[in-house]
Amino acid sequence: HIITKPTRLDLAHERGCAVEDIDPHDPEIKAIVIAGNELRQLDEAQQGALLDHDQIVFAQTTPQQKLEIVERLQKRGEIVAVTGDGVNDA
Repeated sequence: HIITKPTRLDLAHERGCAVEDIDPHDPEIKAIVIAGNELRQLDEAQQGALLDHDQIVFAQTTPQQKLEIVERLQKRGEIVAVTGDGVNDA
């Protein structure tokens, strides 16, 4: 498993409610999975807040988004790994 900490979905299952009923800013949420199309809809402050999670998986991102994510994390002193199939990463 890539994600080992609680996500919003995990909390919904645990609490017996819909995911939509869990506040996305709940402090018990320690991990997040976000797709590139969702990332595009966030402003700078929201994107920065994503990086406060203990575990983050970015899915289906563009090469430009990958570069921006890596640069932002490196500025914070984080160690970053990036994977991809290579087709869209040129």
